[in-house]
Formats: sequence, structure tokens, C-alpha cells
Amino acid sequence: MNVSLPRNLEDYVTELVHTGGYERSEEVFSETLREHQARRQSLEVVMTPELERLLDAGLENVDRAVTTAELRDRS
Repeated sequence: MNVSLPRNLEDYVTELVHTGGYERSEEVFSETLREHQARRQSLEVVMTPELERLLDAGLENVDRAVTTAELRDRS
């Protein structure tokens, strides 16, 4: 795979290779992508029955502007 970067990012990768303990630029990209993947996976929302119930209750009360804290207090 070939990746084209703006000059400032290319310079940054080069700097990391020279000063950041990487031997090759591929290591910088691999580590960065692994971190990105882990961060995205941790942000995925799992729709639980309780969350679905709270969302439905919130939609039913949109005209009253019920907050999440108020919905939690009702549980």
C-alpha cells in the first residue's frame, strides 16, 4: 500500500522514526492504525434493552424536553 501525505505529516513521521523509537515509517502507521481501531471499537454503542427503553421514553417526551437525568430518576 502506498500512502500520500501532506509535507508536514511526512516530516512528522520522519521525525518519529528518528526520535520516537521506530525503525521504519511502516511501524508508525501500524501503531497509529491499531490505536485508531481500538478507539473506534471502544466508542461503539451497544443497544441494550434499557438504553432502547430510555431512548423511546425520551422520544415520547420530546415536547416536554425531558433530560436524560430526569429519565434516569424515573427508573
